[in-house]
Parts: sequence; structure tokens; C-alpha cells
Amino acid sequence: MDIEQLARKMREHAIRVEREEQKIELSERKHRQDQLDAIKKLYFNAGRWAGGARDRTAKEAFQKIQLVA
Repeated sequence: MDIEQLARKMREHAIRVEREEQKIELSERKHRQDQLDAIKKLYFNAGRWAGGARDRTAKEAFQKIQLVA
């Protein structure tokens, strides 16, 4: 095998590996962001209950927060 072909294949492989790692990092970041959004929504709805709202969503969020605290 020619040394230039070998170097080319190695570069292409390194690029593929790097792209896969970036995809994994992006998916992990998205997962963390989704979790953070869920927590924010929970606190928002629990705050609505504490502020006087009396719907089921607000009540359930408040109860979940009380279980954790």
C-alpha cells in the first residue's frame, strides 16, 4: 500500500471518529437540556399553585416538589 493512501485512509478514519464523538456530545447535551426544561416547568407550575392557581397540573407539580424537599 502506498504511504499516501495509508495517510489518507487514516485521516478519513479520524474525521469519521471525530464526527461520531460530536454526535454523541450533542445528544448528551440535548438530553441534559430536556431534563433542565422539565425541572423548570415543574417549578413554574408549583409556583403557580403557591400563588393561588388551583388546577391539577399546578397541584401535582407542587406535590412533587414537596416530596423532594
